[in-house]
Amino acid sequence: MEFLETTFGHLAYKKHGTGQNIHLLFHGFGQNMKAYDSFLTLRRETDTYLVFDMFYHGQSSWKSVNQKLTKAIWREIVLQLMQKEKFEKFHLVGYSMGGKFCLITYELFPNFVQSLLLMAPDGIKTGFWYNMATFPGILNRLFRHVVFHPERFFRTMDFFHRLGLLQSSLIKFVKSQMGTRKKRAQVYFTWNVFKPLRPDLGLIIKTIRMNQTPISLFTGQFDKMITSDNLSRFNSKIPHLLMFELNSGHNTLIEETFNFLSSKNQIP
Repeated sequence: MEFLETTFGHLAYKKHGTGQNIHLLFHGFGQNMKAYDSFLTLRRETDTYLVFDMFYHGQSSWKSVNQKLTKAIWREIVLQLMQKEKFEKFHLVGYSMGGKFCLITYELFPNFVQSLLLMAPDGIKTGFWYNMATFPGILNRLFRHVVFHPERFFRTMDFFHRLGLLQSSLIKFVKSQMGTRKKRAQVYFTWNVFKPLRPDLGLIIKTIRMNQTPISLFTGQFDKMITSDNLSRFNSKIPHLLMFELNSGHNTLIEETFNFLSSKNQIP
């Protein structure tokens, strides 16, 4: 385990390989670096994989919830990582929340990114949960109350589910992410610290097209969180983007993407 010690927090990661092709791999909310264990078998001798625990996940820590993670701070963190590991060019791999970090990183370092592999990336079409976390004032306090006192909220969700207004997959996803007080705290602190990170999609699309940056996007046919339809407008504006819809839900998309890449003998 390696740690990037910054003035904002400690970013934990593992380094696999010593090749010159650097790949940065970012996991989704509620996961840690182990989410990419299967991907390690795709690594060639010419590759190095840096697999991270994001802040508030795994072994990484953030010093203060009052310090938001801005693009300027993330840029400083990535530059510090590049200096420590002595690399300049790199590839980006991200799932869900990690996909949003890939988009932000590309926005900040477009001339250094050699490719993008995104799996159901957050940050392209923002969902209800993210919006709820960023509501101002009293509504943000309401969100805090929901996170730390969820009983009534869960009963309300079950009621709407019985009426057919909420899908079972959404209920299952929310309860899996908020099933314990520790998980609910992780939800609240992660969303509040990360909420300034919003990709400039117009700029990103323009730059990807101009640089002809290779980009692959994977979605799950049964994913109700981040759907192919939600991403279609983004995809349509990048003619060379490779789009794959796999036989998967949201939670199994990393594994199904690995299976697809293995079967095609492709390397991210």
